[in-house]
Amino acid sequence: MAHIPNQVVSLLQELTAHLPVVLGKNLVGIYIYGSLTQDSFNSKRSDVDCIVVTNRELSDSQFRRLGAWFAHAPESNPWAARLQILFLIKDEILKMDSKGCLFQFGRFERSGSDGNPIIWMNVLESGLVLYGPRPESFVPAITPEILFQALEREIGYLREEISEKSESEWRNVASYRAYAVLTLCRILYSFSKGTIASKPRAAKWAIKNLPEEWNQIILQALDANDELLATDIALLRIEQFIDFADAQLHA
Repeated sequence: MAHIPNQVVSLLQELTAHLPVVLGKNLVGIYIYGSLTQDSFNSKRSDVDCIVVTNRELSDSQFRRLGAWFAHAPESNPWAARLQILFLIKDEILKMDSKGCLFQFGRFERSGSDGNPIIWMNVLESGLVLYGPRPESFVPAITPEILFQALEREIGYLREEISEKSESEWRNVASYRAYAVLTLCRILYSFSKGTIASKPRAAKWAIKNLPEEWNQIILQALDANDELLATDIALLRIEQFIDFADAQLHA
């Protein structure tokens, strides 16, 4: 992790020290995944992706104490605002509609889980254990059918935000448009390979293997390190790319 900012390392150390105190025996493990562990971390736009596994749902007291810590953490470490942490129950990590919690965009809330196996494939292949047992000891087998269903759901989520949900708060956010394009590349990569890759790696694969007509928006998404560049990605082209990816999955 030599290429990771020192403040990120400090934040992970603080997290690893604080969570066992708050959660006690309810805490199973803390796992880092995503760009931080896939050699694709970009200090301008990457988040710090984390999963906290517990034995049972957080109590009201635990939820309040964690909420207070999350609220004040950015005062001493600005990277705390870039944390994205899922709190999942050990025996329900691949279960649809499981109870969980989510810290994202500075908000901590109770939320449901869709049992996404993609994040666990990420953890198993390249994740980092901050606390607790290796994930292989409790993550159920992820079959091709489970992966396919997850990829279908991912396309559905993107379609909803980009074109179906009239009140979407993300559709016109430039960085989300770039995220949508790169996520579609990753979906198609996983469908083709049966495994996962970082968004930049999947995008480079897509440029080589998908029809040339998609190269422009993929390159725009790869270059979207700031809002100005990302706004060049036309919404209609993203909608068409969603349709293309969906057709590939069901060909």
